[in-house]
Amino acid sequence: MALRRITPGLTDTTLVTKKHKFYSDLDLNFLPKVGTVYDSDGAGNLLKHGDIYKKVDVAAIKQSITTILLTNKTEKPFKPKFGANLRSFLFESQATASATIISQTVRTSIEKYEPRVSVKDVIFTDLGVNKVIPSGASSLRFWDHADGRYSLLITVIVQILNTQETVSIDVNMNRLR
Repeated sequence: MALRRITPGLTDTTLVTKKHKFYSDLDLNFLPKVGTVYDSDGAGNLLKHGDIYKKVDVAAIKQSITTILLTNKTEKPFKPKFGANLRSFLFESQATASATIISQTVRTSIEKYEPRVSVKDVIFTDLGVNKVIPSGASSLRFWDHADGRYSLLITVIVQILNTQETVSIDVNMNRLR
């Protein structure tokens, strides 16, 4: 970023600065940092006081995208449209759960709720046969079990806009009924 400073009657100078923006978020595991102070509440119970870990840069973005993809609509208070609602596709018929529709849902939800990245690709892998599902497939289901189990690995490849770094995020979706 270049700033140009002009002072009337004097010479003008150009200042070149580099602005690096750090992304940070709370670690959703809520584990206390090493060195956390332990106190007793008087009844013999130990209470932890101190800081929790935080995620920064790429780890914060990965956590955010995973949260978006695993959240159902109406699950987040005061934001009923937040999330990708991917679990609903696990119970759809084969005709309505195509790779194109789910890929578009993933792209739209990430673009809407995670402005720090640009989605490059969405890849589906059927974990039952360990096979990548081709792009544009009419059905995401290659195999069938008698017990009705179904597992799908969704790999989202994004580019972080600030650093132009490419990152891969894996989300595993399971149907157990």
